[in-house]
Amino acid sequence: MFGEPVREDTGLIASANHSIQQYLALLHTIPFAKRNSQDRRYIIWGNSFLSALDELEQSQYAAIRYSEHIKKMYIEDMSAEELIQYRRYLYFYRNAIIRIFAILDKLGHFMNERFRLKTEEVKSRFSYFTVLRNMHQNHLYVELEKQLYDLKESSRKPVDRLRNERNMEIHTINADLLDDLLQAAEAEQLQDERMKAENVSERLKDLAVGCEMVFVAVRTTFDYIGKLSESTGRYEA
Repeated sequence: MFGEPVREDTGLIASANHSIQQYLALLHTIPFAKRNSQDRRYIIWGNSFLSALDELEQSQYAAIRYSEHIKKMYIEDMSAEELIQYRRYLYFYRNAIIRIFAILDKLGHFMNERFRLKTEEVKSRFSYFTVLRNMHQNHLYVELEKQLYDLKESSRKPVDRLRNERNMEIHTINADLLDDLLQAAEAEQLQDERMKAENVSERLKDLAVGCEMVFVAVRTTFDYIGKLSESTGRYEA
């Protein structure tokens, strides 16, 4: 898209991917003929995490790159080209937010099955945060839970803002139409009020925190599972 070479993984995504790959390597030591359906499920799940993290990082990167072309505070002051860049930024920014919570929920369901947490008995439709609450309240896998709980707490405010935006994007019939209606109502009250663009720099700061939380949560979980598997010589909880 930007005429650049393929990304070489560095930093948090590299460490998260390494942790997943280490766990997959353990699973692949099981001879193919001896793998049961659960082994195969975990292999598929692990590869799915690798793809999902890549998609998140790429969405974040594209949002940042398109944001570099946004200079005007008001949408009506933007040139046609800047408006195109702004809309592209919004697309990838919103896509990244959706992927943050999709990956977290994927992680929650993986943990629930891998550790037999039975979170579905607490809430039939549960999220990653429900899984953490279940672990925290019932003192399950305390070492892992504490790391993930502390990570959640340290990221709380930015991630809450991102979650609110995700909910608006996903659960409102047409979020863009709602924004237009709200802006139209404000314009009726303040005739001289012009339509502002998003505070791009602040939104990207929140996005960075959300992405970091995802990468660290995935790395922490797979590191824990890998150590547990090696210490017990088993691939089950």
